[in-house]
Order: sequence, then C-alpha cells, then structure tokens
Amino acid sequence: MSRRTLRKRMPDAEYLIGYVEDNEPIEKIMKKFKQLEEYQTKVGRDNLTSEDCRELIESTSIGEIQSSFRPRYEFSDISSMSSDSDSEGTDSTRQAKYVDPVTQSYMAVQKNLGEGRVIHEDVFNLNFQEKFEAILINAPDGLNIRAKGKLKYLKGLMNKGLIFLWSQKKEIKEWVEVMEKMKYQYVENLVWVQVDQTNVDAAGGLVNLTDFTPNLISKQPGWPFATSHLTLLMFRKIASGKLELRHQRTCDVVFDFTKPKNYVYHMIETLLPEAGVKLELWADGESRDGWIHVVHEEN
Repeated sequence: MSRRTLRKRMPDAEYLIGYVEDNEPIEKIMKKFKQLEEYQTKVGRDNLTSEDCRELIESTSIGEIQSSFRPRYEFSDISSMSSDSDSEGTDSTRQAKYVDPVTQSYMAVQKNLGEGRVIHEDVFNLNFQEKFEAILINAPDGLNIRAKGKLKYLKGLMNKGLIFLWSQKKEIKEWVEVMEKMKYQYVENLVWVQVDQTNVDAAGGLVNLTDFTPNLISKQPGWPFATSHLTLLMFRKIASGKLELRHQRTCDVVFDFTKPKNYVYHMIETLLPEAGVKLELWADGESRDGWIHVVHEEN
C-alpha cells in the first residue's frame, strides 16, 4: 500500500512572532523575548519587515513554534490495493488538495489598499464620505462624558463592523454605556499589561527571568488606584448586514514594554479581511498601508 503525505502551508512568519507552546517553560519564553530584542537591535528597527521575521524564525529558537503548525496528513492510495480486474474501466488518477482552516486564517489579507494617510484634524469634528468596517480609537485618559458623547458621529461612519477602543479600567463602564447609546454592542476585549523595562533589566534581563513577579509590572499614578494595564474594548455595530470575520488564535493578555500597536493592527486586519481602508483616531503620526490615521488637533 503506497502512501502520500501532504503538509499544510506554513503561516507567514510575522504571524508566528510572539507565539508560545502550551505549557512552555518561562525560561524558554524569556529566551525568545531576548532573541527578538537582540535582532531588533541588530537591524536597527522595532517594526520588523516580513523578511526580518522570516530570518528571525529561521535563525533562532523562536522558529520552534513551527512544529505546532505541522501535523502530517496521510492519504491511502486505494487504487493500488485493487486488483487489475477491479480497476478496469475506472480512473485511478486521483488528486487531493488540503485546505487548512488554521493556515487560511493567517493568509495575507487586505492587499493593495494603498499607502496609509495621516491627517491632522479635530477628532470631534470629522467628516468622511466613505464607510468603515474597522475603527481603532486611542482615546486619551480622563476624557469626560460630554467629550465621549461627541463621538456619536461614528454611527454614520459604519454600516457594519467593529470599533476597537483603548480604555483605562476606571472608564470601561462609562465607555460601554456611551457605545451602547450609539448602537454598538460590547463583544470582547484584549488587555495590555505594561512591563517595567528598568526592573526587568535590573533582574538580569528577560533571558534570565525564572518567574514573573509583580514588581516587574509598571504602575502609573491614578485615582483611586494606580494602574498597570489598558484594555482594548471591542464593540460590534448592531446591524443586519453580514460581517465577514476570520477568527484567529490570539491571546487575550499581552505583556510588553510599550503598547502593542503593531500586534493590534495585525489582529484587526486578520479578523476583518474584507474591511478595506480602516480608520484610527488619536493616532501618533505614523502611517500604515490601508489605514487613515487622524492626529487630533483642536480647532
């Protein structure tokens, strides 16, 4: 009996950065972080290209995660088991194509959307003709309820889609209530825990950490309590239109020294493969293909 083995195509390298195995020891995880930092220093940039990620995967232990995406699937060649008489009059040539749902969720998405645009406008007085299916809001801390309400124009910018909104813990309830009035329903969240780089370095760096203790978390002054994380709230427009979603394997909590901006971009682009051009409010001035970034400037 002959056998043929098919392997599924690997996800793009940039989507493997940051993944860990189930029950992977903390020592191995910290080693991967260290290797990532060293490579970023080597190439002189934090935002790695696809080619950078591919080289990093191939040259360091970060690439070990590829084994999780490489199950083998075997197909028996039934025609070879049949006798000559049994096979007479039949077509013994058979072809098979394996389409893997995991790999499909990591396919390149939203190509040819054009270069990103950065505009400087008052976030509370925007006027766009186009509709968006993905809006990312980097709302400033302490925005009062009246200012939050001024974002009601977002109702007219979206027929269907998702809004992703960064919020401090103390403002989550208020934001949810404001968004519900705009007919946006809370569906999910992602938490970024800010890691204190100084304390990590004092402990010998990521590669030497054997445990992650509370003193390694950066705490920002706040009332009534200091804060150590931000929450990315996700709201879905209550609408009858069908929204094309591509579910993916992502974490709910991210530990990082800085806000995981590129991670969130990738997540949104993969989750909403048909979203087209996307909108970011309170942007930092950097651009990304397929996005309109609004840097807030008061009139």
